[in-house]
Amino acid sequence: MGGRPRKSVAELKLNGVYRADRHKEREVSEAQIAQSCFQEGTEIVPPPELTDQYVINYYKFHTAQLIAFKILSPADIPLLNSMYFILQQLRDVERQIKQTDMVSDFDKYERLSKLEIKLNTRFTDLSRNFYITPTARTRLQLDNLELETKSVQSQSIIQKLINAKKAQ
Repeated sequence: MGGRPRKSVAELKLNGVYRADRHKEREVSEAQIAQSCFQEGTEIVPPPELTDQYVINYYKFHTAQLIAFKILSPADIPLLNSMYFILQQLRDVERQIKQTDMVSDFDKYERLSKLEIKLNTRFTDLSRNFYITPTARTRLQLDNLELETKSVQSQSIIQKLINAKKAQ
């Protein structure tokens, strides 16, 4: 499905193009989706299959970030767990490659290298869903910045004066 992504109801309201007759159902569904996300302060426990301490720490940090952005829901957990299991496997393969002598055991080195490439590709594909890649993070930051800018610009003159008074 190509084309431009839909604007959220918040963006429509900030732009002044929200119409209840057209967008009311979308507003209700967006509210329901937001309620299904984990609430601030929720801590997701890493799955027991994860044994690499680096991966466990990163899992905890990443889930906390996604919860703070209000974009992680219980439905995302199986895919997220798979992604981190792949990361753990990737780290194991990288350790084995470092221990393998390329000259004396070229077949093993070649198999491990191909496996590393496949795992890296799978991890990268999954990580785009969870804002790990630089482009995905930039897009998320730009979207948040755009919403903040529009909310400040859409304030009335009186509201801006009130906010300025509060800041003093």
